[in-house]
Amino acid sequence: MRRKKKQGFEFWHIVILFLVAIYLYAWQKGVVFNQGYRIGEAEIRHKELLMENRQLDAQVLSLKSISAIRFRLQKFGLPLVEPKSWNIYQFDFKK
Repeated sequence: MRRKKKQGFEFWHIVILFLVAIYLYAWQKGVVFNQGYRIGEAEIRHKELLMENRQLDAQVLSLKSISAIRFRLQKFGLPLVEPKSWNIYQFDFKK
């Protein structure tokens, strides 16, 4: 009768597990590094969008000023008249 070999970890099993562990560790570090890089890019884009938003807000305020409205009315030759009561519409969007 032959004796069965004991089924345990051999040296190459340990080597493969060690290599897999090293690979997973390196992959995890790569993912963390990549995410950190993307966060940095997103922060820069956020700052750019905030600056653009401030510029657009300033532009909106300048276009809403009375002097700008009068200038555009004069430029296009439009009279500034008070609207009639039948020409005013009110919408209730709260429903």
